[in-house]
Amino acid sequence: MSTIGQPELLKAINRSHAFEALKRSRVISRTELAKQTQLSRATISLLADDLLESKLAEEVGHRDSTGGRPAMMLRFNPEAAYSLGALMYDRKWVIVLTDLDAKVIHRTEVSIGDDTPQTAVAMLKLGVDALVNQNGRQQILSAIGVGTPGLVDMRTGVIQNAVDMGWFEVPFKAMVEEALSIQTFVANRSKVGALAELWHGTSANRNNIVYISIGTGVAAGIVEKGELYIGSNSSAGELGHMTVLPDGPLCRCGNRGCLQQLVSGPAIVNMTRERLRRDDTSLLNAMLANSPERLTVQMIFQAAEQGDPLAAGVVGDAATYLGIAIANLINLLNPDQIILGGPVGQVGGVLLKPIREEVQRRAMVYPLSVATIRTSTLGPDAGAIGASVLVLQRTCDLMFPRSIRNRSTPQIKRNS
Repeated sequence: MSTIGQPELLKAINRSHAFEALKRSRVISRTELAKQTQLSRATISLLADDLLESKLAEEVGHRDSTGGRPAMMLRFNPEAAYSLGALMYDRKWVIVLTDLDAKVIHRTEVSIGDDTPQTAVAMLKLGVDALVNQNGRQQILSAIGVGTPGLVDMRTGVIQNAVDMGWFEVPFKAMVEEALSIQTFVANRSKVGALAELWHGTSANRNNIVYISIGTGVAAGIVEKGELYIGSNSSAGELGHMTVLPDGPLCRCGNRGCLQQLVSGPAIVNMTRERLRRDDTSLLNAMLANSPERLTVQMIFQAAEQGDPLAAGVVGDAATYLGIAIANLINLLNPDQIILGGPVGQVGGVLLKPIREEVQRRAMVYPLSVATIRTSTLGPDAGAIGASVLVLQRTCDLMFPRSIRNRSTPQIKRNS
C-alpha cells in the first residue's frame, strides 16, 4: 500500500481533533488542548498556528498564573467563515448564511416557478448569488448543504423519489455542483431539520432525538448518540409511509393507510373540506367566505383553538394518528425528544395535548418516562440551518483543502 500523503492525512485528522476541542471548550490553552486531544505539546503548537492563521482561533490574553509561566488562551472564532444552507419546501427555497455555530447571519427566499428539477436548481443559483453578493467580504466555505423533499441517497446526492414533486432518480447533487461550481451535500429535509435541532435548537446537549417534518409529506430525522442516523442506503426515517390505518386512503407509494395520507398538510385540508360539505355551522365557513380553495392548515388550527367542533375533530383525528406513530417511535428508539417541525409541525401547538394523551395511552411507561414531545423553536429557517450544518461538519476539510486532497477547492465568487 502506498504511503504517499500519510503525514498530511495524519496532520489533517489531528487538526480536526484540535478544532473540535477548541470549538467545544470555546476558550482553552495549548496545554489543555494537548490534554484533551492526547497530542504532544509540539504538535498542538503547530496545529494552533494553523488555527490562528485561518482565524478559526484568536489569542485572547493570558490566564492568571498559579505558578510558572501564564498560559496564552485561544478562543474559538465563529465568525472566521460562513456556511451556505438551503431548504426546499412549498415550492420555494429558504437559503441562509450561518456562522460556524450555525447562527443565521443572512437569509433570503426564492420562489420556484414550476415542479421541474431544472427550475429548482436555477432558482437556487439565483438565491445563492444574491446572498453571496449581500455578504460583503466575509469568507464563505466552498460548499453548500441542501435539504430537499423525497428519499435522498446522501452518498450520491440522487433523489431516488420525491412523489409529491413527481421526481424520480434525479441527480440533484451533480446538477447543483454544475450550476454553482462548489461541493454540494444533499439530504432529505427532515434529516437536516434534525441536525438544526441538534446544533442550534433547545435539543442541544440531547443525544437521541427524532425530528418529524410535516408539510406536503411526513418524514423523520433521527439522531442517535449525537450522530445523524441514515440507515444502510440513507432511507431511514420514512415515517410518512408507516401504516397506521389498515385499508385507509390510498397513498401515491401504492400502500394504503400511510401516515402522510392522514396528517400531512394536504391531508388535513382535504379532510376538513370533505367535512365542511356536510356542516354549515363551522367557524371555518365564515373564515373562508364561500371560498373553500382558501382553506389552510393554519386556519384549521386557529378554528380548533377557538373551540370549533369540526376543526377540533379534524385536529383530534390527526393527533390520534400522529400519536400512534410517535408511540411506536418511543418504544422502538427510546429518544430524549420528539420534535414536530416543517410547515405544519412548527405551527402545530394545538396538536400537542391530544398527541401526548394518545402517546400516554400507547407507549411503554419506561421509555416514555424520558421522552418529551414539543414543536420546533427554530421556525421556518430550521431546515436551511440544518442544511448549513452538512457543511459545518466539514469545516476543517474546507478551510484546509490542500492538506486533505492535495488540490484546490473552488472558491465562491461574487458576480462582477
